[in-house]
Amino acid sequence: MPDIYVLGVEDYKKILDFQRRLNNLRNQNKIEDSFIILEHNDVYTSGVHYKGAMDNIIKTERGGYLTYHGPGQLVAYFIINMKEGNKNVLDVIRLIQKTVTDFLEVYNIDAHPELNEKTGVWVNNKKICSIGLAIKGFSTLHGMALNINTDLKKFYLINPCNFDPEIMTSIEEIKGFKIPMDDARKKYMEILIRDFKIENYNLYTKINDFYI
Repeated sequence: MPDIYVLGVEDYKKILDFQRRLNNLRNQNKIEDSFIILEHNDVYTSGVHYKGAMDNIIKTERGGYLTYHGPGQLVAYFIINMKEGNKNVLDVIRLIQKTVTDFLEVYNIDAHPELNEKTGVWVNNKKICSIGLAIKGFSTLHGMALNINTDLKKFYLINPCNFDPEIMTSIEEIKGFKIPMDDARKKYMEILIRDFKIENYNLYTKINDFYI
């Protein structure tokens, strides 16, 4: 059955290594699909479309450009074997987008998904969620980052997703109050389970050292 990891604030490099290990195991059918829900310490990362040079960024294999991760941002990673059910990457992206728009509906926020150069989830003309996947073998890794109580000033050091930093928004900016991140992780997990039609799963609140 699928594995769901609901963690706290975790180091980005540690979780990147964890994703890659899970992806390798998934490609060998040694595990089923895995989902990781967490926050990160402050970090800037780049995707394969970013060709610039910037100090102190972590280069990754995901799609997209530069982005920021940090406390108050809900991050979810998806290790999904696309051979099962004949999925393609757009199927996975659309399903991730649905989990985000459904989550935002809980807070009475009307959001819409976008694809291509605007891939993510938007509220009017502001971007609230970034999505970037990679495919290794038959399985995905990486995922989405949804701004809950994110310090939006951190985006001003970059052009997030190749946009001006002013384009980013958060639930806190829209609604005027903070959401406890423990509550956000729990609610998002419930929506993910529903939207991905997961009937049974293993739930973990820490990483097994075997996978690192």
